[in-house]
Amino acid sequence: METTERNKNRLRKLMNLHGKSSRHIAILLTRVTGDSLSARTVQSWRASPELVSARPCPGWVLYILESELQILAEESHNNPAFQYFGPRNLGL
Repeated sequence: METTERNKNRLRKLMNLHGKSSRHIAILLTRVTGDSLSARTVQSWRASPELVSARPCPGWVLYILESELQILAEESHNNPAFQYFGPRNLGL
């Protein structure tokens, strides 16, 4: 399996594991990097390679997401406000 397909699969798995939508991922990456990323960009990274709109998912995206989503998961586990309101209601 080539790197492009592996990256798409890793992105899909991370999003499913943490229950995050393309919009949530775009917001998180924008906050961390300072670059404006749209939900559409994230969707293009996840798209099937046969689609014209498909784009390769950069490795740096996975590096950031693996770290940040792990931190968010730990915070939500340890923070009663996160447990009550949930990360979706806090804009994440």
